[in-house]
Amino acid sequence: MHRITRMLGVLALSMAFMAMGGTADAQTTMPSGGASSDPGRGMAEVSLAGGKVSIDYGRPEMKGRDMLAMAPDGFVWRFGSNKSTTFTTEADLMFGDMTLAKGEYSAWVKHVEGDSWSLIFNSEVGIWGAPGAKRENDVLEVPLTYTMEDDMVERLTVDLRDEDGKGLLVVSWGAHCLTTSFSAK
Repeated sequence: MHRITRMLGVLALSMAFMAMGGTADAQTTMPSGGASSDPGRGMAEVSLAGGKVSIDYGRPEMKGRDMLAMAPDGFVWRFGSNKSTTFTTEADLMFGDMTLAKGEYSAWVKHVEGDSWSLIFNSEVGIWGAPGAKRENDVLEVPLTYTMEDDMVERLTVDLRDEDGKGLLVVSWGAHCLTTSFSAK
């Protein structure tokens, strides 16, 4: 009986960690571009010359934790919570000299090492929980710029902005900020 109780405790702890976004793949957030009927999900979008770009993501809360600071090197996070983050583009996009073809992708964040992070686009969409997308279906990995901010953001927030005709993706959670820019091809 003691063994069953201990196993149930471990299972409950594992489920709580996954609900916090603590799996090897996590999910994303919501803010500026649009609204979601689900308060636990966020939506952002931006219109560029080539068409609309949008992101739909889950919005986990910090609740006194610092999940990104705990991410080990090589950790791939599902970039939000619950259903995987969906990144949709009506135009081919350029991230530096790398091209992302128009379409719909799941988006993942990887802690490369130290302050080095990357954004991964995967051809599998609509994935729930762990273990997440198959890495062999990753189509593009782009570097993210990492900064620490003075303001704390309790709920994961993703924003898409038009910066002089280029797109800017901004991910904020706790004091962490991850950004990348892109343009329509």
